Amino acid sequence: MGYLIYALITSVATIVGGLLPLQARFKRLDSRYLVGFAAGAMISIAFFEMMPEIMPANLAALGLGFFSIYIIEKFIMIHTCGEAECESHTIGGAALIGIAMESLVDGIAIAVGYRISPALGIGIAMAVLIHELPRGFATTVIMKNANYRLRTIFIALAIDAGFTPLGALSSGLFSEGLFKNIIAFAAGTFLYVGASDLLPEAHKRFNIKVVFSVILGVALVLILGLWTI
Repeated sequence: MGYLIYALITSVATIVGGLLPLQARFKRLDSRYLVGFAAGAMISIAFFEMMPEIMPANLAALGLGFFSIYIIEKFIMIHTCGEAECESHTIGGAALIGIAMESLVDGIAIAVGYRISPALGIGIAMAVLIHELPRGFATTVIMKNANYRLRTIFIALAIDAGFTPLGALSSGLFSEGLFKNIIAFAAGTFLYVGASDLLPEAHKRFNIKVVFSVILGVALVLILGLWTI
């Protein structure tokens, strides 16, 4: 059950990220460096850790994961644009369902990856953790600007955090024959979130330090990959 521990750690990252904007010293925190780092790490995990496990087959599941998260995020519109760039953000029951689904996939991917190879599971958990910090941060900022009460914000964060370990626990429902399809699906979601969601957010304005933060995320994944060989 080691994968459950890693899933719980990513849940803590969601809560921590969501609480940061509520602290006065972090209200004006420029999170672009963390977002850039998360983008580099997520894309690298998908390319260098997850895709080698699924090739040469399972490309249909990869595409399904990519476009599934695209459709979910375009309907939710909570993590797909900066708060200063959108006329409105739809945050209601559908948004919470979408958040739960994304977290559920993350938890399943951590557990299935860990059951294929502990190193793969840890790598996936690392990418989820790095992503959850800015995601929790953005959720709180957007909902505060939309005048949601703290109770509602905490509920959204709890759903985001809680469904990751729930996904890890539910991984036992899937047969071993589906493992590679699940990893392919999760890799597709990582590619979409990293390339289409996080990178544009990090590069709203050009900053060479953001470029270096992305490269740092890539380098860390490669170094950890060599270390675990």
